[in-house]
Amino acid sequence: MMEYIPERRVKPRINCDYRVIVAGYNGDGNKYQEDAKLANLSASGLFMIVNRQIEYGNNLSMTILLADAIKEEDSPKISANGTVVRTEHRVDGSCGVAVKFKNYRFL
Repeated sequence: MMEYIPERRVKPRINCDYRVIVAGYNGDGNKYQEDAKLANLSASGLFMIVNRQIEYGNNLSMTILLADAIKEEDSPKISANGTVVRTEHRVDGSCGVAVKFKNYRFL
């Protein structure tokens, strides 16, 4: 018999597959910016897949492109800042990253 585990999330989450431009600082203090893939989104945070290892507690700036527009400037966007609250290091070198928003705004 399976045990029931109640949902702990406060905000509803939607699964999606959008591009995220992520910026932060690596362990050496050097700034980076790269593309990531959004996996899900809520009013309080997001989960994305990035092609680098990002550590718990890092602060990130993100631009979420909410459509597959031909030109980036045609896409509706969300600009967000947040803190990494969970990481999932993967064997292929990528990293699943959960971020809790500090703030965000629609562009």
